[in-house]
Amino acid sequence: MSTLKLMLGMIPSTSKIEQEEKALIAEYEKMIAFAGSEALARYNVLHESVNSAGFMQKKKEIESLAYKGSEEHARETEFMGLQKAKDIVSYFRTEGSALLKNFQSLDGSARIKDIEDLQLFVQSPEFRQKEKMKPVTFKDTEEYGKWLEFKKLKKDKEVKKNLNPEKVKRFSELQSLVTSSAFLLKKNMKPVTFRDTPEYQKLQELKTKKSASDIVSYYRFRNSKEYHNYTGVKDSARLKRYHELQEYLKTKEFTERKEYLLDKRRFEKSEMFKELKEYETLKSSPDIKWYFSVKDSNKFDIIKNRKLTFSDEFDGPAPDSSKWINKYYWGDKLLHDSYSIATDLHYYTPSDNLEVRHSVLRIITKPQKITGKVWDSSKGFYNKDFNFTSGIVNTGASFRQKYGIFSAKIKLADHNVRNAFWLIGNRITPHVDVCRSGNGKVWFDLFSSPGNHYKKSIGSRYLSDFYIYTLEWTPQSLIWKINGVEVMRQTTGVPQEEMYINLAGGVDKPIGGISSMEIDWIRVYQEK
Repeated sequence: MSTLKLMLGMIPSTSKIEQEEKALIAEYEKMIAFAGSEALARYNVLHESVNSAGFMQKKKEIESLAYKGSEEHARETEFMGLQKAKDIVSYFRTEGSALLKNFQSLDGSARIKDIEDLQLFVQSPEFRQKEKMKPVTFKDTEEYGKWLEFKKLKKDKEVKKNLNPEKVKRFSELQSLVTSSAFLLKKNMKPVTFRDTPEYQKLQELKTKKSASDIVSYYRFRNSKEYHNYTGVKDSARLKRYHELQEYLKTKEFTERKEYLLDKRRFEKSEMFKELKEYETLKSSPDIKWYFSVKDSNKFDIIKNRKLTFSDEFDGPAPDSSKWINKYYWGDKLLHDSYSIATDLHYYTPSDNLEVRHSVLRIITKPQKITGKVWDSSKGFYNKDFNFTSGIVNTGASFRQKYGIFSAKIKLADHNVRNAFWLIGNRITPHVDVCRSGNGKVWFDLFSSPGNHYKKSIGSRYLSDFYIYTLEWTPQSLIWKINGVEVMRQTTGVPQEEMYINLAGGVDKPIGGISSMEIDWIRVYQEK
Protein backbone atom coordinates (compact mmCIF):
# COMPACT_ATOMS: atom_id res chain seq x y z
CA MET A 1 0.00 0.00 0.00
CA SER A 2 2.82 2.40 0.88
CA THR A 3 4.49 1.66 -2.48
CA LEU A 4 1.30 2.58 -4.31
CA LYS A 5 0.98 5.76 -2.29
CA LEU A 6 4.56 6.65 -3.13
CA MET A 7 4.01 5.98 -6.79
CA LEU A 8 0.92 8.16 -6.87
CA GLY A 9 2.38 10.84 -4.63
CA MET A 10 -0.38 10.20 -2.10
CA ILE A 11 1.68 10.91 0.98
CA PRO A 12 1.06 13.55 3.65
CA SER A 13 2.30 16.97 2.67
CA THR A 14 5.49 18.19 4.27
CA SER A 15 3.84 21.31 5.59
CA LYS A 16 1.08 19.28 7.16
CA ILE A 17 3.54 16.95 8.85
CA GLU A 18 5.55 19.89 10.14
CA GLN A 19 2.46 21.69 11.35
CA GLU A 20 1.23 18.56 13.08
CA GLU A 21 4.59 17.88 14.70
CA LYS A 22 4.98 21.51 15.66
CA ALA A 23 1.50 21.46 17.16
CA LEU A 24 2.24 18.16 18.91
CA ILE A 25 5.49 19.49 20.37
CA ALA A 26 3.79 22.73 21.38
CA GLU A 27 1.01 20.76 23.04
CA TYR A 28 3.53 18.49 24.74
CA GLU A 29 5.51 21.47 25.99
CA LYS A 30 2.26 23.01 27.14
CA MET A 31 1.49 19.78 29.01
CA ILE A 32 4.95 19.79 30.63
CA ALA A 33 4.58 23.45 31.56
CA PHE A 34 1.07 22.88 32.87
CA ALA A 35 2.33 19.92 34.90
CA GLY A 36 4.34 22.43 36.92
CA SER A 37 1.63 25.07 37.09
CA GLU A 38 0.09 26.43 40.24
CA ALA A 39 -3.36 25.60 38.87
CA LEU A 40 -2.53 21.90 38.55
CA ALA A 41 -0.71 21.85 41.87
CA ARG A 42 -3.78 23.38 43.49
CA TYR A 43 -6.04 20.92 41.67
CA ASN A 44 -3.96 17.96 42.85
CA VAL A 45 -4.04 19.19 46.44
CA LEU A 46 -7.79 19.70 46.26
CA HIS A 47 -8.32 16.39 44.45
CA GLU A 48 -6.52 14.52 47.19
CA SER A 49 -8.35 16.48 49.87
CA VAL A 50 -11.94 16.36 48.61
CA ASN A 51 -11.70 12.71 47.59
CA SER A 52 -10.19 11.60 50.87
CA ALA A 53 -12.16 9.44 53.28
CA GLY A 54 -11.70 12.12 55.92
CA PHE A 55 -13.24 14.84 53.73
CA MET A 56 -16.17 12.62 52.78
CA GLN A 57 -16.77 11.65 56.39
CA LYS A 58 -16.55 15.26 57.57
CA LYS A 59 -18.92 16.41 54.80
CA LYS A 60 -21.39 13.70 55.79
CA GLU A 61 -21.12 14.69 59.44
CA ILE A 62 -21.72 18.37 58.69
CA GLU A 63 -24.70 17.64 56.44
CA SER A 64 -26.23 15.26 58.97
CA LEU A 65 -25.96 17.70 61.87
CA ALA A 66 -29.23 18.87 63.44
CA TYR A 67 -30.08 21.12 66.33
CA LYS A 68 -32.53 18.62 67.75
CA GLY A 69 -30.58 15.94 69.51
CA SER A 70 -27.50 18.13 69.90
CA GLU A 71 -25.86 18.96 73.23
CA GLU A 72 -26.94 22.57 72.74
CA HIS A 73 -30.55 21.52 72.23
CA ALA A 74 -30.39 19.31 75.30
CA ARG A 75 -29.13 22.19 77.42
CA GLU A 76 -31.74 24.59 76.08
CA THR A 77 -34.46 22.01 76.68
CA GLU A 78 -33.20 21.43 80.20
CA PHE A 79 -33.22 25.17 80.85
CA MET A 80 -36.73 25.60 79.51
CA GLY A 81 -37.87 22.74 81.71
CA LEU A 82 -36.35 24.41 84.77
CA GLN A 83 -37.72 27.76 83.70
CA LYS A 84 -41.25 26.34 83.67
CA ALA A 85 -40.86 24.22 86.83
CA LYS A 86 -43.31 25.25 89.59
CA ASP A 87 -40.66 25.53 92.27
CA ILE A 88 -38.43 27.72 90.08
CA VAL A 89 -41.35 29.86 88.92
CA SER A 90 -42.49 30.28 92.54
CA TYR A 91 -38.94 31.06 93.63
CA PHE A 92 -38.54 33.95 91.18
CA ARG A 93 -42.05 35.22 91.87
CA THR A 94 -41.22 35.28 95.58
CA GLU A 95 -37.76 36.72 95.06
CA GLY A 96 -39.12 39.96 93.69
CA SER A 97 -42.16 40.27 95.96
CA ALA A 98 -42.93 42.93 98.60
CA LEU A 99 -43.66 40.13 101.06
CA LEU A 100 -40.08 38.89 100.85
CA LYS A 101 -38.71 42.40 101.18
CA ASN A 102 -40.86 42.98 104.29
CA PHE A 103 -39.81 39.62 105.68
CA GLN A 104 -36.15 40.28 105.07
CA SER A 105 -36.37 43.73 106.67
CA LEU A 106 -37.89 42.29 109.87
CA ASP A 107 -36.19 38.93 110.09
CA GLY A 108 -33.68 39.02 112.96
CA SER A 109 -34.78 42.50 114.07
CA ALA A 110 -35.30 43.58 117.74
CA ARG A 111 -39.04 43.64 117.15
CA ILE A 112 -39.14 40.03 116.10
CA LYS A 113 -36.79 39.10 118.92
CA ASP A 114 -39.12 40.74 121.46
CA ILE A 115 -42.09 38.93 120.00
CA GLU A 116 -40.25 35.64 120.00
CA ASP A 117 -39.22 36.17 123.64
CA LEU A 118 -42.81 36.99 124.64
CA GLN A 119 -44.00 34.01 122.64
CA LEU A 120 -41.65 31.76 124.60
CA PHE A 121 -42.84 33.32 127.82
CA VAL A 122 -46.57 32.79 127.22
CA GLN A 123 -45.86 29.23 126.11
CA SER A 124 -44.03 28.43 129.37
CA PRO A 125 -45.62 26.08 131.98
CA GLU A 126 -45.53 28.83 134.56
CA PHE A 127 -47.55 31.12 132.33
CA ARG A 128 -50.00 28.33 131.53
CA GLN A 129 -50.44 27.68 135.22
CA LYS A 130 -50.94 31.34 135.97
CA GLU A 131 -53.47 31.61 133.19
CA LYS A 132 -55.59 28.91 134.89
CA MET A 133 -55.62 30.63 138.34
CA LYS A 134 -58.94 31.03 140.29
CA PRO A 135 -60.05 34.50 141.49
CA VAL A 136 -58.27 35.51 144.74
CA THR A 137 -60.59 36.97 147.58
CA PHE A 138 -60.03 38.13 151.28
CA LYS A 139 -60.61 34.63 152.49
CA ASP A 140 -57.59 33.49 150.35
CA THR A 141 -55.30 35.98 152.11
CA GLU A 142 -53.12 35.61 155.21
CA GLU A 143 -55.02 38.48 156.80
CA TYR A 144 -58.22 36.45 156.66
CA GLY A 145 -56.68 33.87 159.01
CA LYS A 146 -55.68 36.58 161.39
CA TRP A 147 -59.24 37.93 161.22
CA LEU A 148 -60.64 34.58 162.22
CA GLU A 149 -58.04 34.32 165.07
CA PHE A 150 -59.07 37.81 166.22
CA LYS A 151 -62.76 36.92 166.27
CA LYS A 152 -62.04 33.73 168.17
CA LEU A 153 -59.94 35.51 170.84
CA LYS A 154 -62.57 38.19 171.13
CA LYS A 155 -65.01 35.59 172.28
CA ASP A 156 -62.49 33.82 174.50
CA LYS A 157 -63.43 34.15 178.29
CA GLU A 158 -59.87 34.23 179.34
CA VAL A 159 -59.35 37.28 177.18
CA LYS A 160 -62.56 38.91 178.37
CA LYS A 161 -61.61 38.38 182.00
CA ASN A 162 -58.00 39.09 181.38
CA LEU A 163 -57.09 35.74 182.73
CA ASN A 164 -54.45 34.76 180.18
CA PRO A 165 -51.89 37.43 179.60
CA GLU A 166 -50.53 35.80 176.48
CA LYS A 167 -53.90 35.54 174.83
CA VAL A 168 -54.70 39.10 175.95
CA LYS A 169 -51.46 40.24 174.36
CA ARG A 170 -52.20 38.38 171.21
CA PHE A 171 -55.68 39.77 171.08
CA SER A 172 -54.34 43.29 171.48
CA GLU A 173 -51.91 42.75 168.60
CA LEU A 174 -54.61 41.39 166.37
CA GLN A 175 -57.02 44.14 167.36
CA SER A 176 -54.47 46.74 166.34
CA LEU A 177 -54.01 44.92 163.06
CA VAL A 178 -57.67 44.43 162.13
CA THR A 179 -58.50 48.01 162.88
CA SER A 180 -55.67 49.34 160.73
CA SER A 181 -56.53 51.03 157.44
CA ALA A 182 -54.34 48.60 155.55
CA PHE A 183 -56.21 45.62 156.97
CA LEU A 184 -59.55 47.20 156.38
CA LEU A 185 -58.52 47.81 152.73
CA LYS A 186 -57.49 44.20 152.38
CA LYS A 187 -60.74 43.07 154.07
CA ASN A 188 -62.76 45.06 151.64
CA MET A 189 -60.66 44.00 148.48
CA LYS A 190 -62.27 42.93 145.26
CA PRO A 191 -61.51 39.41 143.99
CA VAL A 192 -58.11 39.27 142.17
CA THR A 193 -58.25 37.38 138.71
CA PHE A 194 -55.63 36.49 135.95
CA ARG A 195 -56.34 39.77 134.27
CA ASP A 196 -54.89 41.49 137.30
CA THR A 197 -51.50 39.72 136.88
CA PRO A 198 -48.25 40.90 135.18
CA GLU A 199 -48.48 37.76 133.07
CA TYR A 200 -51.71 38.98 131.64
CA GLN A 201 -50.01 42.27 130.81
CA LYS A 202 -47.25 40.36 128.96
CA LEU A 203 -49.89 38.48 127.03
CA GLN A 204 -51.52 41.70 125.99
CA GLU A 205 -48.21 43.14 124.99
CA LEU A 206 -47.57 40.11 122.78
CA LYS A 207 -50.96 40.42 121.13
CA THR A 208 -50.47 44.09 120.49
CA LYS A 209 -47.08 43.61 118.89
CA LYS A 210 -48.21 40.67 116.78
CA SER A 211 -51.23 42.55 115.52
CA ALA A 212 -49.12 45.10 113.65
CA SER A 213 -49.77 44.66 109.91
CA ASP A 214 -46.10 44.20 108.94
CA ILE A 215 -45.69 41.63 111.74
CA VAL A 216 -48.83 39.79 110.68
CA SER A 217 -47.45 39.76 107.11
CA TYR A 218 -44.06 38.59 108.39
CA TYR A 219 -45.45 35.54 110.19
CA ARG A 220 -47.97 34.72 107.53
CA PHE A 221 -45.20 34.76 104.89
CA ARG A 222 -42.82 32.80 107.10
CA ASN A 223 -45.39 30.05 107.42
CA SER A 224 -46.39 30.11 103.76
CA LYS A 225 -45.66 27.51 101.04
CA GLU A 226 -44.02 30.24 99.04
CA TYR A 227 -41.43 30.92 101.74
CA HIS A 228 -40.88 27.24 102.31
CA ASN A 229 -40.33 26.78 98.55
CA TYR A 230 -38.08 29.86 98.41
CA THR A 231 -35.77 28.62 101.14
CA GLY A 232 -35.73 25.13 99.61
CA VAL A 233 -34.76 26.42 96.15
CA LYS A 234 -32.49 29.31 97.10
CA ASP A 235 -29.21 27.45 97.51
CA SER A 236 -30.21 24.29 95.71
CA ALA A 237 -28.34 22.49 92.93
CA ARG A 238 -31.37 23.00 90.70
CA LEU A 239 -31.18 26.78 90.99
CA LYS A 240 -27.42 26.67 90.43
CA ARG A 241 -27.98 24.59 87.30
CA TYR A 242 -30.69 27.03 86.17
CA HIS A 243 -28.25 29.96 86.39
CA GLU A 244 -25.47 27.98 84.69
CA LEU A 245 -27.73 27.15 81.78
CA GLN A 246 -29.10 30.67 81.64
CA GLU A 247 -25.59 32.12 81.34
CA TYR A 248 -24.60 29.50 78.78
CA LEU A 249 -27.61 30.28 76.58
CA LYS A 250 -26.60 33.94 76.58
CA THR A 251 -23.11 33.21 75.24
CA LYS A 252 -22.02 34.00 71.70
CA GLU A 253 -20.74 30.46 71.46
CA PHE A 254 -24.21 28.99 72.03
CA THR A 255 -25.97 31.47 69.76
CA GLU A 256 -23.58 30.85 66.90
CA ARG A 257 -23.64 27.10 67.38
CA LYS A 258 -27.45 27.05 67.43
CA GLU A 259 -27.65 29.19 64.30
CA TYR A 260 -25.11 26.90 62.66
CA LEU A 261 -27.02 23.72 63.53
CA LEU A 262 -30.33 25.21 62.41
CA ASP A 263 -28.83 26.42 59.11
CA LYS A 264 -29.74 23.93 56.37
CA ARG A 265 -27.01 25.49 54.18
CA ARG A 266 -24.30 25.11 56.80
CA PHE A 267 -22.06 23.01 54.54
CA GLU A 268 -22.39 25.53 51.73
CA LYS A 269 -20.97 28.16 54.09
CA SER A 270 -18.02 26.05 55.15
CA GLU A 271 -14.41 26.25 54.01
CA MET A 272 -14.80 22.66 52.87
CA PHE A 273 -17.56 23.70 50.48
CA LYS A 274 -15.34 26.45 49.10
CA GLU A 275 -12.64 23.85 48.53
CA LEU A 276 -15.14 21.52 46.86
CA LYS A 277 -16.45 24.25 44.54
CA GLU A 278 -12.91 25.36 43.73
CA TYR A 279 -12.07 21.73 42.96
CA GLU A 280 -15.15 21.30 40.76
CA THR A 281 -14.38 24.55 38.94
CA LEU A 282 -10.82 23.47 38.31
CA LYS A 283 -11.90 19.96 37.35
CA SER A 284 -14.29 21.33 34.73
CA SER A 285 -11.81 23.87 33.40
CA PRO A 286 -10.69 23.26 29.80
CA ASP A 287 -7.02 23.16 30.80
CA ILE A 288 -7.50 20.50 33.47
CA LYS A 289 -9.75 18.42 31.25
CA TRP A 290 -7.26 18.68 28.42
CA TYR A 291 -4.29 17.87 30.67
CA PHE A 292 -5.78 14.68 32.03
CA SER A 293 -7.05 13.64 28.60
CA VAL A 294 -3.49 13.71 27.22
CA LYS A 295 -1.32 13.05 30.27
CA ASP A 296 -1.61 9.28 30.25
CA SER A 297 -2.55 8.87 26.60
CA ASN A 298 -0.19 7.64 23.89
CA LYS A 299 -0.52 10.93 22.05
CA PHE A 300 2.98 12.05 22.98
CA ASP A 301 4.67 8.66 22.98
CA ILE A 302 6.73 9.61 19.94
CA ILE A 303 8.06 12.61 21.87
CA LYS A 304 8.33 10.90 25.23
CA ASN A 305 10.19 7.93 23.83
CA ARG A 306 12.90 9.91 22.13
CA LYS A 307 15.60 12.29 23.15
CA LEU A 308 16.91 15.00 20.86
CA THR A 309 20.66 14.42 20.63
CA PHE A 310 21.53 16.66 17.69
CA SER A 311 19.77 19.35 15.71
CA ASP A 312 20.40 22.33 13.51
CA GLU A 313 17.74 24.74 12.32
CA PHE A 314 20.36 26.78 10.43
CA ASP A 315 19.41 30.03 12.10
CA GLY A 316 22.89 31.55 11.78
CA PRO A 317 24.54 33.32 8.84
CA ALA A 318 26.64 30.23 8.02
CA PRO A 319 26.89 26.59 9.03
CA ASP A 320 27.69 26.29 12.75
CA SER A 321 31.40 25.37 12.88
CA SER A 322 30.93 23.81 16.31
CA LYS A 323 28.71 21.21 14.64
CA TRP A 324 29.85 20.99 11.04
CA ILE A 325 33.13 20.37 9.23
CA ASN A 326 33.06 21.84 5.69
CA LYS A 327 35.14 19.07 4.14
CA TYR A 328 35.55 15.32 4.36
CA TYR A 329 36.22 14.26 7.94
CA TRP A 330 39.56 12.61 7.11
CA GLY A 331 40.63 15.58 4.99
CA ASP A 332 40.06 17.85 7.95
CA LYS A 333 41.66 15.47 10.41
CA LEU A 334 44.72 14.44 8.41
CA LEU A 335 45.23 17.13 5.76
CA HIS A 336 43.43 20.08 7.28
CA ASP A 337 42.30 20.63 3.71
CA SER A 338 39.53 19.79 1.29
CA TYR A 339 39.71 17.00 -1.24
CA SER A 340 37.46 15.05 -3.59
CA ILE A 341 37.50 11.46 -4.83
CA ALA A 342 39.50 10.91 -8.04
CA THR A 343 36.35 9.82 -9.93
CA ASP A 344 34.37 12.92 -8.90
CA LEU A 345 33.62 15.57 -11.50
CA HIS A 346 33.35 18.21 -8.77
CA TYR A 347 35.57 19.66 -6.12
CA TYR A 348 34.39 20.42 -2.59
CA THR A 349 35.27 23.99 -1.71
CA PRO A 350 35.51 24.92 1.99
CA SER A 351 32.87 27.67 1.88
CA ASP A 352 32.11 29.04 -1.56
CA ASN A 353 29.45 26.44 -2.21
CA LEU A 354 27.75 26.67 1.21
CA GLU A 355 25.15 29.30 1.93
CA VAL A 356 22.62 29.88 4.73
CA ARG A 357 19.71 32.08 3.84
CA HIS A 358 16.29 32.35 5.52
CA SER A 359 17.24 29.52 7.91
CA VAL A 360 17.93 27.13 5.03
CA LEU A 361 21.32 25.61 4.26
CA ARG A 362 22.04 25.54 0.53
CA ILE A 363 24.74 23.27 -0.83
CA ILE A 364 25.41 24.74 -4.25
CA THR A 365 26.66 22.74 -7.19
CA LYS A 366 27.78 24.78 -10.16
CA PRO A 367 30.10 24.90 -13.16
CA GLN A 368 33.40 26.40 -12.02
CA LYS A 369 36.99 25.76 -13.03
CA ILE A 370 39.20 25.04 -10.05
CA THR A 371 42.23 22.96 -9.11
CA GLY A 372 42.09 20.85 -5.98
CA LYS A 373 43.27 17.72 -4.21
CA VAL A 374 41.86 14.32 -5.02
CA TRP A 375 42.30 10.93 -3.46
CA ASP A 376 43.03 7.84 -5.44
CA SER A 377 43.49 4.54 -3.66
CA SER A 378 46.34 3.60 -6.01
CA LYS A 379 48.00 7.01 -6.40
CA GLY A 380 47.22 8.70 -3.11
CA PHE A 381 46.62 12.45 -3.00
CA TYR A 382 47.38 14.67 -5.98
CA ASN A 383 46.03 17.86 -7.59
CA LYS A 384 43.47 17.80 -10.36
CA ASP A 385 41.59 20.35 -12.46
CA PHE A 386 37.82 20.42 -12.04
CA ASN A 387 35.05 22.03 -14.07
CA PHE A 388 32.49 21.90 -11.27
CA THR A 389 32.38 22.72 -7.57
CA SER A 390 30.05 21.70 -4.77
CA GLY A 391 29.96 21.62 -0.99
CA ILE A 392 30.00 19.10 1.86
CA VAL A 393 29.42 19.31 5.63
CA ASN A 394 29.63 16.57 8.24
CA THR A 395 29.55 16.02 12.00
CA GLY A 396 32.50 13.63 12.15
CA ALA A 397 34.26 15.73 14.78
CA SER A 398 31.23 16.87 16.80
CA PHE A 399 28.54 14.20 16.76
CA ARG A 400 28.28 10.47 16.19
CA GLN A 401 25.55 8.07 17.24
CA LYS A 402 24.68 4.41 17.05
CA TYR A 403 21.00 3.75 16.50
CA GLY A 404 18.25 6.34 16.70
CA ILE A 405 16.14 8.47 14.41
CA PHE A 406 17.90 10.63 11.80
CA SER A 407 15.56 13.08 10.10
CA ALA A 408 15.97 16.10 7.82
CA LYS A 409 13.75 18.33 5.73
CA ILE A 410 15.44 18.45 2.36
CA LYS A 411 14.81 19.55 -1.20
CA LEU A 412 17.08 17.45 -3.39
CA ALA A 413 16.29 19.65 -6.43
CA ASP A 414 17.81 19.11 -9.88
CA HIS A 415 17.55 15.53 -11.06
CA ASN A 416 20.85 15.93 -12.92
CA VAL A 417 22.73 16.66 -9.70
CA ARG A 418 23.85 14.10 -7.09
CA ASN A 419 22.76 15.39 -3.69
CA ALA A 420 22.90 13.19 -0.62
CA PHE A 421 22.17 12.88 3.12
CA TRP A 422 24.13 9.93 4.43
CA LEU A 423 25.72 8.30 7.46
CA ILE A 424 29.17 6.76 7.66
CA GLY A 425 31.62 5.59 10.28
CA ASN A 426 35.40 5.48 10.32
CA ARG A 427 35.56 3.14 7.33
CA ILE A 428 34.11 3.20 3.85
CA THR A 429 31.40 0.82 5.01
CA PRO A 430 28.90 0.62 6.49
CA HIS A 431 27.43 3.55 4.56
CA VAL A 432 23.76 4.51 4.68
CA ASP A 433 22.14 6.93 2.29
CA VAL A 434 19.14 8.33 4.12
CA CYS A 435 18.33 9.86 0.77
CA ARG A 436 20.18 10.82 -2.39
CA SER A 437 19.33 12.01 -5.89
CA GLY A 438 20.64 10.44 -9.05
CA ASN A 439 19.51 9.51 -12.54
CA GLY A 440 16.29 11.48 -12.04
CA LYS A 441 15.22 9.52 -8.95
CA VAL A 442 15.44 9.55 -5.17
CA TRP A 443 17.50 6.68 -3.80
CA PHE A 444 17.77 4.94 -0.43
CA ASP A 445 20.90 2.83 0.07
CA LEU A 446 22.74 0.61 2.48
CA PHE A 447 26.33 -0.38 1.78
CA SER A 448 26.74 -2.83 4.62
CA SER A 449 30.18 -4.02 3.48
CA PRO A 450 32.27 -3.89 0.32
CA GLY A 451 30.22 -5.56 -2.38
CA ASN A 452 26.96 -5.64 -0.38
CA HIS A 453 24.58 -2.94 -1.56
CA TYR A 454 20.84 -2.72 -0.77
CA LYS A 455 18.86 0.04 -2.45
CA LYS A 456 15.47 1.32 -3.51
CA SER A 457 14.30 4.32 -5.52
CA ILE A 458 11.18 6.41 -5.99
CA GLY A 459 10.20 8.73 -8.83
CA SER A 460 11.43 12.18 -9.76
CA ARG A 461 8.32 13.82 -8.33
CA TYR A 462 10.08 13.84 -4.94
CA LEU A 463 13.06 15.89 -6.19
CA SER A 464 11.42 19.22 -6.74
CA ASP A 465 10.08 20.03 -3.28
CA PHE A 466 10.88 19.73 0.40
CA TYR A 467 10.29 16.35 1.97
CA ILE A 468 11.14 14.94 5.36
CA TYR A 469 13.53 12.05 5.01
CA THR A 470 13.87 9.79 8.03
CA LEU A 471 15.98 6.82 8.94
CA GLU A 472 14.85 4.76 11.94
CA TRP A 473 17.83 2.71 13.04
CA THR A 474 17.62 -0.04 15.67
CA PRO A 475 19.94 -2.98 16.36
CA GLN A 476 17.60 -5.16 14.31
CA SER A 477 16.60 -2.97 11.37
CA LEU A 478 16.87 0.13 9.23
CA ILE A 479 13.64 1.78 8.07
CA TRP A 480 13.65 4.60 5.50
CA LYS A 481 10.67 6.95 5.39
CA ILE A 482 9.56 9.96 3.41
CA ASN A 483 7.00 12.16 5.11
CA GLY A 484 6.30 9.33 7.53
CA VAL A 485 5.58 6.76 4.82
CA GLU A 486 7.87 3.75 4.81
CA VAL A 487 9.96 3.38 1.65
CA MET A 488 12.40 0.63 2.51
CA ARG A 489 13.17 -1.75 5.36
CA GLN A 490 16.41 -3.66 5.88
CA THR A 491 17.02 -6.28 8.57
CA THR A 492 20.32 -7.73 7.38
CA GLY A 493 23.66 -6.01 7.43
CA VAL A 494 22.37 -3.47 9.96
CA PRO A 495 25.30 -1.28 11.13
CA GLN A 496 26.36 -1.80 14.74
CA GLU A 497 28.73 1.12 15.17
CA GLU A 498 28.56 4.86 15.66
CA MET A 499 28.13 6.87 12.50
CA TYR A 500 28.15 10.55 11.66
CA ILE A 501 26.06 12.77 9.39
CA ASN A 502 27.07 13.95 5.93
CA LEU A 503 25.29 16.41 3.64
CA ALA A 504 26.79 16.95 0.19
CA GLY A 505 26.15 17.92 -3.42
CA GLY A 506 27.96 16.85 -6.57
CA VAL A 507 27.59 15.76 -10.18
CA ASP A 508 27.78 12.45 -11.96
CA LYS A 509 27.72 14.15 -15.39
CA PRO A 510 28.20 17.68 -16.63
CA ILE A 511 25.46 20.24 -15.93
CA GLY A 512 24.76 23.51 -17.64
CA GLY A 513 23.81 25.72 -14.68
CA ILE A 514 23.74 26.23 -10.92
CA SER A 515 21.81 23.79 -8.74
CA SER A 516 21.40 23.58 -4.98
CA MET A 517 20.39 21.05 -2.35
CA GLU A 518 18.39 22.82 0.37
CA ILE A 519 18.24 21.64 4.00
CA ASP A 520 15.67 23.39 6.21
CA TRP A 521 16.57 21.47 9.34
CA ILE A 522 18.11 18.28 10.60
CA ARG A 523 17.30 16.45 13.86
CA VAL A 524 18.61 13.31 15.47
CA TYR A 525 16.92 11.45 18.29
CA GLN A 526 17.92 8.62 20.54
CA GLU A 527 15.29 6.18 21.68
CA LYS A 528 14.81 6.36 25.44
